[in-house]
Amino acid sequence: MIIIIVAIFGLLVIASLPLIVFSTVRVTFTIEHSTSVEEIQIAVKALFGLVIYETTIPLGTLLEGGEEAVKASKEEDGLKGDLKEVIQLLKKTLGAKASVLFFLRKTRFRTIQWETNFGMGNAASTAVVAELIMNTKVAIFTLLSHYSNLHSVPQLIVTPIYEVKTIQTYIRCMITFKLGHAMIAAIKLMKSQKNVQEA
Repeated sequence: MIIIIVAIFGLLVIASLPLIVFSTVRVTFTIEHSTSVEEIQIAVKALFGLVIYETTIPLGTLLEGGEEAVKASKEEDGLKGDLKEVIQLLKKTLGAKASVLFFLRKTRFRTIQWETNFGMGNAASTAVVAELIMNTKVAIFTLLSHYSNLHSVPQLIVTPIYEVKTIQTYIRCMITFKLGHAMIAAIKLMKSQKNVQEA
């Protein structure tokens, strides 16, 4: 009886593998930097809604952790260690290019919203920098459109504030991809990183 139950369970798992591999994963990122809120929210929905994961990361904690890691690395290794780390990082980045491009081509951007309030306390300077920020946003998503699938027009907004010095930003992005494509990209990434380490 136990053998029959195990066999049936095994068959169900095998039969459900194509459904799992071709199931859609939806990820929503929300990044907010303002006077009252500084956080990153990540929401993941997968396996037809059976798996839901949400988390909130304070931006301050994330930035402080990165600064401490860089400081510790500098104190430990010095200039020579920094140079080695930069070279190793470049190798890893170049090695990961193929897997990242593959994943981007399989990713669909459903919602893109990027709002920025910017001010330098001077009308002329604020206007110039605000235009520069807007042009940078447009350039980023023009480049992104060549390597991925944009299924909505990005809402890119820059609001100049002339009276005070401030920078506030709000980013919301929802992407979808097949779980199987993510697995293939992960395998490609692991292979490339292994080749970099062996080199």
